[in-house]
Amino acid sequence: MPENGPESALQEATIDRLRAEVEGQRRAMRTRAVIEQAKGILVERLACSPEQAFQHLTRLSQDANRKLVDLAADLVGSVAPPSADERPPVVTPPAAPRIRVHRVEDRVPVPAAPGHGDPSAGEFAARYHVAASALSSADSPDELAALLMETALAPLGVGALAVTRLEPDGALRLVASHGVPAHQLSQWQRIPPQMSLPLTDAARRGATVWVHGRAEFAQRYPDLTGQDLVPGDTVCALPLRTGEQLIGAVKLGWPGSYAPTADVRRHLSALARLCAGELLRVLALSPDGGGAPFPAGEPWFQAVLDALLDPVLILHAVRGAAGTVTEGTVTDLRVVHANAATVDLAGRTGTALTGRLLSELYPGMVASGTFRQLVDVAVGREPYLGEAEQFVEVVGGAVHGSSMTLRATPFLDGVLVSWRTHDEQERRETQLAQALRLASLGTWQWRVADDRFDCSPEVFRLLGLPRPARHGFLTAAEAEAAVAPGDRQAVREAARRLLDGERAALEFRIVRPDGVGRGVRAMAETVPGPAPGSRVLAVRGVVQDVTAWRRTEEALVATRSRLAEQVRRTADEHRAVLALQHALMDVPGGPPAPGLEVAARYLPAESEAKVGGDWYDALTLPDGTVLIVVGDVSGHGLRAAAGMAQLRDALRGMAFTGAEPARLLERLNQMLCHLGGGFIATVVCGLLDPAARTLTWARAGHLPPLLARDGTARHLELLPGPVLGAVPDGVYRSTVLRLEPQDLVLLFTDGLIERRGEDLAFGLDRLARAVEDYRVPGIDGCLDHVLRRLKAPNPRDDTCVVGLRLS
Repeated sequence: MPENGPESALQEATIDRLRAEVEGQRRAMRTRAVIEQAKGILVERLACSPEQAFQHLTRLSQDANRKLVDLAADLVGSVAPPSADERPPVVTPPAAPRIRVHRVEDRVPVPAAPGHGDPSAGEFAARYHVAASALSSADSPDELAALLMETALAPLGVGALAVTRLEPDGALRLVASHGVPAHQLSQWQRIPPQMSLPLTDAARRGATVWVHGRAEFAQRYPDLTGQDLVPGDTVCALPLRTGEQLIGAVKLGWPGSYAPTADVRRHLSALARLCAGELLRVLALSPDGGGAPFPAGEPWFQAVLDALLDPVLILHAVRGAAGTVTEGTVTDLRVVHANAATVDLAGRTGTALTGRLLSELYPGMVASGTFRQLVDVAVGREPYLGEAEQFVEVVGGAVHGSSMTLRATPFLDGVLVSWRTHDEQERRETQLAQALRLASLGTWQWRVADDRFDCSPEVFRLLGLPRPARHGFLTAAEAEAAVAPGDRQAVREAARRLLDGERAALEFRIVRPDGVGRGVRAMAETVPGPAPGSRVLAVRGVVQDVTAWRRTEEALVATRSRLAEQVRRTADEHRAVLALQHALMDVPGGPPAPGLEVAARYLPAESEAKVGGDWYDALTLPDGTVLIVVGDVSGHGLRAAAGMAQLRDALRGMAFTGAEPARLLERLNQMLCHLGGGFIATVVCGLLDPAARTLTWARAGHLPPLLARDGTARHLELLPGPVLGAVPDGVYRSTVLRLEPQDLVLLFTDGLIERRGEDLAFGLDRLARAVEDYRVPGIDGCLDHVLRRLKAPNPRDDTCVVGLRLS
């Protein structure tokens, strides 16, 4: 029978009907919980049966012309308002009583229909319970996000949300979203703990973060402008917490401006608590636990900790309550798990520590500052690697002390702490062994009577010999065999001097059984007999592997030779670059424009190795306009100078076409990207029309010009425009500045204002103040004054500045 026959049509109809039934059942499950709670309230208040309560609820819905679920949510919300600090109680329907009531309408008022304007506290409570009922039916994180948006957030104007889960190292992993573009989701799957943005701030502080408008967002998070995960002009990030346990954070975005009321803030906090509990549930339902389980309370994880020999504590951060001065601040750490090896200074086991605050358990840690360091681990997400130190605690009136090494690392919303107790002798021996190993140093003693060498393990390692199982001795013959043949005579002479009671130091070569040669240095002294003039009993000393030192010395000699040659070549290149720069700056600029005064200064960096690619140009074009350019090519030396020459000549040629500055930069960028010169450049390009008294200018990644007018200096608008050679399709924009008589315009490179370790804004402000302080006519004097005030030349970068003025 053909595929489109009657049987096929019947199967399709059956599938559609079953699909619709399943979807209807899923919708019913989303509202069932709140309806059952409302029935329970009516049963308790009216002393009726569940069937009567449902009939009454149905009649109220019909009379008020409202949905049954909305009416039920209003009723539940009036009895059990949600709390932002803890999950609200769930109303469970009691068993049906035997008393029957016929007119229950007279005993329960009908909830009022929602009004217009801002929602009331009762309406928020109703919405909360509708959301709680819907979220309890979610089977996946994405469904949880969709239901949260549909039932609770969309009515508030929220356009998008993202749900993240806290990982053990403090990072946030994206587990669900709604309304977020796919390309954003692919870039924000995991957010490192050190990254600063609203989600990580909410998780780190344990408090809600609001950002009103893109301007505020750009100011607070300058590195994320245009790259935010959740779209929106107003964003809000809330911590997801169950009790004291922080499990993640959720971020909401409004497409426009939004000013939340106090009721809205409380409502969102309650929804975050609700979402946290349901998120744990749906993550446990997924096969992989939503990417990874929450290990702190898992039996398998606790079994792993119990298998460790050292004590381990898991501490959760305790934060200040909402509405207090310390809201969201970590005030203490609570012990939530201690492994089987845990025994503290006072002899208390993990069972006695679990559930208690760290500050109460160990006040000595608070006094010594160790407690604050552990709190900093929970807040700053940076591990604490302590050294061996003395810890003292007073418990029950008794003083307990011990030397311990304590380590701590961020773990979920808290800290994982481990420590090791040291005996003083053990600690000293360990330090000595570490020093000998790091210095490649071995100890030995020559027992003259039986002609044997008692050696430390490091000596056997240096000689490439396996250490004997029963003792660490070498015979004199074995020791001499390890010495390179050419150095054995010198070693024998040193041995004779030692037997005569002298001290000796000798450097010689050894040959290991694997054929590898090493250079060693030995130092020794004698142990004389008890009576004066008696023979030497023993010789003791140290031997050190100096192979690496000698190789380093040889390499250093070769490096010095190469460095001298490099200095010579650098000096030659420096002279060539300076000659090329001066040749370029001396290119004719055409006839002078009437009424235009132009002056320029170019100062190479004080460091000879830092001659760069700064350049300027002032060219009068046939139509009477003047091309004014200041640029900076990346890099230093001949390569940068050659790139500078290429860009300057190209820009000069393009300017004769009559194109505006933005078009000139666009063509110059296309040329540079096409040729692949291996460098980038920043440029400010302007066309000055003396007749119209206008300066049309554009920029490509360069600092904007400065305008001085009537004694006040300001930097012009920062126009959009990427650096040249970065992206082939870069977009540039020109703007027109109308000049008044005696206006001064300065174009400059960053070498004029930039100083190491200082914010660029300070240099820009210093330049403006220097220009304002100069009140004498004449551009040349003004430029010299500015260079003196800004302490030019810059020791690390070239300095270029051009000034122009129309009379």
